[in-house]
Amino acid sequence: MSRSSWSAIGVIGIESLLLLSTAVLADPRPVQIYGQRMEAMFVRLDVNGDGRLESGEVQGQPYLERRLQRRDSRGFLLLEDLKPRSTHPSGARLQQRFHQADRNGDGRIDRHECQAMPWLSRNFTSFDLDGDGALTLAELWTVQRSLAPRP
Repeated sequence: MSRSSWSAIGVIGIESLLLLSTAVLADPRPVQIYGQRMEAMFVRLDVNGDGRLESGEVQGQPYLERRLQRRDSRGFLLLEDLKPRSTHPSGARLQQRFHQADRNGDGRIDRHECQAMPWLSRNFTSFDLDGDGALTLAELWTVQRSLAPRP
């Protein structure tokens, strides 16, 4: 998580952030805003204006660089690859990965369950916003939104 993300969390407080994350899960507007921010980032990065992001255009954007390195990558990204696929605030992909990791189905991912996902395991402590030793879908969505580029 970036310093600016942590400073924002420090300013508004963990309790406020958790209340906010619960409200976010009930409201589709943040998904629209997230989509608009991702579209603005895409347009900004697409320096040649061909409607595709290739490796040279995404340098310095670790998430996008990793997306291009996936086995199923076509070698470039389209806008549709970055925009949310559903109007549900936590996103279909995030929900799918969350439920895969939540092996006991209790709606929380503990340290043991997240070991199968190295990225999640490495960032477990910083993503556990309430410090209860488990990650919820609301916490992961809050973190994901905080990492999206600002206009």
